[in-house]
Amino acid sequence: ARRRWPAFDPATAGTYRGFGLLNQYLVDTPGAARSAHPDASMVALGPLAQVLIEPHRLDQALDRGSPLERFVERGGKVLLFGAALDSVTVLHYAEAIADIPGKRRVTCEMPLLGPNGETVWARADNFDSNGILDCFAIDGQPDAIETIAKAYVALGRHREGWVGNAHCHLFDARDIVAYGVSYLEQRFGRQSGSPVSETP
Repeated sequence: ARRRWPAFDPATAGTYRGFGLLNQYLVDTPGAARSAHPDASMVALGPLAQVLIEPHRLDQALDRGSPLERFVERGGKVLLFGAALDSVTVLHYAEAIADIPGKRRVTCEMPLLGPNGETVWARADNFDSNGILDCFAIDGQPDAIETIAKAYVALGRHREGWVGNAHCHLFDARDIVAYGVSYLEQRFGRQSGSPVSETP
């Protein structure tokens, strides 16, 4: 089965259906630039597109050095266009940079496109975006992204409204990331006194 698995090619790959039609539309837009990370590829449009998406190393999926970091540093805005609050991808960057013990990691191999068009398998080690701490990886319970985003929305430091039938949220990336880092460090940091297994 591994021999038949296609190499990830950012020029031709589609998107995961669960990400919706807007993602596929952006990927298919002429001039769109897409990063080469098979598991966490990002797409960008406009004059900063290449700067935002390159480089995107396998071991920096959503961490320092990733497109998310450059997006935050450049004052990006996050628009949830009818998406749920568990979809604020930039908060994975907050998870990665927060100084908290016991962060979960995952290691996997991914098929890349080699220089001669061949499939090359490469190993990557990243923070677990499905549950940064054990307490956020319980089936049926909110993960860190949803937990932090709901707490942030309760503060009213964002904008929200309707576009057609879509309930939308607009966040300042720097602000929500800073809030996310603070949220995690205050509750789960080395000085917090809280056990890592605490339920948020």
